[in-house]
Amino acid sequence: MRFKHVVCGGTFDHLHSGHKKLLISCFQSGEKVTIGITSGAMVRHKPYNISIESYTLRKRKVLDFALQQKKKVEVVQLRDIYGPTIENNSFESLFVTKDTLNGGNLINNKRIELGMKPLLIQVVPFEYDEKGEKISSERIRQGVIDRNGNRYDSYLFSKEKHILPESLKGVLRKPLGRVISSFSSLSKQEMKEIYHEAQEQGQLYLCTVGDMVTYEMKKRGIMSLVSIIDGLTLRKALNSKLMSTILERERSNTENEKGTIQKTACIEIQRLFNLGHQQAIKQVFITGEEDLLTLVAVLFAPLDAHIWYGQQGIGAVDVRVTEKMKQTVYNLLKQFE
Repeated sequence: MRFKHVVCGGTFDHLHSGHKKLLISCFQSGEKVTIGITSGAMVRHKPYNISIESYTLRKRKVLDFALQQKKKVEVVQLRDIYGPTIENNSFESLFVTKDTLNGGNLINNKRIELGMKPLLIQVVPFEYDEKGEKISSERIRQGVIDRNGNRYDSYLFSKEKHILPESLKGVLRKPLGRVISSFSSLSKQEMKEIYHEAQEQGQLYLCTVGDMVTYEMKKRGIMSLVSIIDGLTLRKALNSKLMSTILERERSNTENEKGTIQKTACIEIQRLFNLGHQQAIKQVFITGEEDLLTLVAVLFAPLDAHIWYGQQGIGAVDVRVTEKMKQTVYNLLKQFE
């Protein structure tokens, strides 16, 4: 069915295949298309809102996609669910998903109340990932899937054990992020910034891998969502005083052999991340070696999280989790045997 003027609205954060399906439906059905994009104020309540893109970026991505589809559109900023739909009589149809259908009904109720003709509501089906779960911006921000619905855990969970090949050992000696030669070398201002970032973003966005990194952070009053430790530093057991400082009363235990990534360890790390804020401090003690589990932490952490890990002969490394970093790590893991 063709309409002279159609409208749709949404956050359009981390523009993904589900968004594109909605937009293409509008492009195919409307001679003219108006797209409402929520303001920054409207998205503050959303889960994992630290990594929601700015309104400006979200608008640019939508316009770029429309241009790729050779469709000229009008974009308006939404400050409430109604936007221009209760002001413009030229709209004929409103395109929604099941998630926004209730909002569509509210819009029509308001239009009727104002003496306007209700819009014909078109419900566009969701796009799903390989396990049949809905592709959403929230799950992308959570770090579970990419924008096409590919799950980051699929490869790790496909085998009981992944073995580090010789060809990757040199590659993994290169730091994945910003190098801190020692915590004592950080200025008070730099440490203050790390502390405030952890406080503002919440524990959900900080993870430490390694006993000494966990100790240095904890000593400075910076608590992480997840700490992954094995009771060793430079392959030697930590003394009892350090261990008593690091160990949390409530912690889980799992195994991970040296030079490998075991499925059981991956499942436990993912479980701890998925707990979110349900538990203040989460720690897993590894029997074996935790070094390679840094890669797992990057893959399972939410976007904009920081993964701190220790690297022998270098110091501490701060990895900011981005979509690009997740893909880099995923590509490395695909080379494991």
